[in-house]
Amino acid sequence: MDILKLRSFVMVARLGHLTRAAERLCLTQPAVTAHIKAIEQELGITLFDRSPGRITLTHHGELLLPEAEHVLSVFEGFSTRAKQIKGEVSGNVLIATVDDSDFLRLGELLYGLRTSLPLLQFKTRLVPADDVVDGILNDVFDAGFHIGSIDHPDLGMLPLRTVAYVVVGPASFGERLSRAGWKEVAETPWVAAPERSHVARFLRMLFAQHGTRPNDVVECDQLSAMLDLVRSGLGLGLLREDVALAAVEKGEVVIWPHGRIEGRLSFVYRLSAEHDPSIVGMLSVLREHWKV
Repeated sequence: MDILKLRSFVMVARLGHLTRAAERLCLTQPAVTAHIKAIEQELGITLFDRSPGRITLTHHGELLLPEAEHVLSVFEGFSTRAKQIKGEVSGNVLIATVDDSDFLRLGELLYGLRTSLPLLQFKTRLVPADDVVDGILNDVFDAGFHIGSIDHPDLGMLPLRTVAYVVVGPASFGERLSRAGWKEVAETPWVAAPERSHVARFLRMLFAQHGTRPNDVVECDQLSAMLDLVRSGLGLGLLREDVALAAVEKGEVVIWPHGRIEGRLSFVYRLSAEHDPSIVGMLSVLREHWKV
């Protein structure tokens, strides 16, 4: 069994579609089908259940998929290390970010990458979450952090952690917020986030459930400045829960207890590039530092 056949097995398992898997692997569909059949014949088990327009893993296939992924990961790590020794892994890598560097552990990532891939030049760009997705799909970014949900067949994701956001207001709003319902909170002045940011998307989701929308009076294009604008008295805002709790302890803001929403922080990349040394290196460093 060679590595190409294993790649075909893993790609078909991930996508659930022979044609899309073949396109990703730059192979013909018959070639991918032949790879799968060869593995099944060699192992003596059936890996996939096949029906018109659909292919799904059997129980045996589900059990073997993690092992196949591990073998591919080890192989790619070996290949990457060999290229490092030869000095071939070089070039520029642009990483999109969506929040403050401490929260993303950006320093740990870049330090680990400089250690393992010293010939690569890494750059970061802070952009709204929706621009991260578009930028990766359009080859503007090589990879990036994202907060929220993504369901796109061309993107791979490494989930890192769950992030919670809460509605906060200036400390002077304490008594007012303690009695407020969704209608009253919506009518209160709000500090809005950029339209394409994850914070704006979460806020729309919260209020859409109650048939209303917040009264935006100011838009802040820097999420890191949201706390400053809220505690200054401009209005309510949606803040990351850990930031909000720290500000509450200092008496700077109050939390409205009914407005809480969770999302997922992930590292996103193009699936077609998942075997590139830079992507393999980034995922390896992230798994180590985030313990995922």
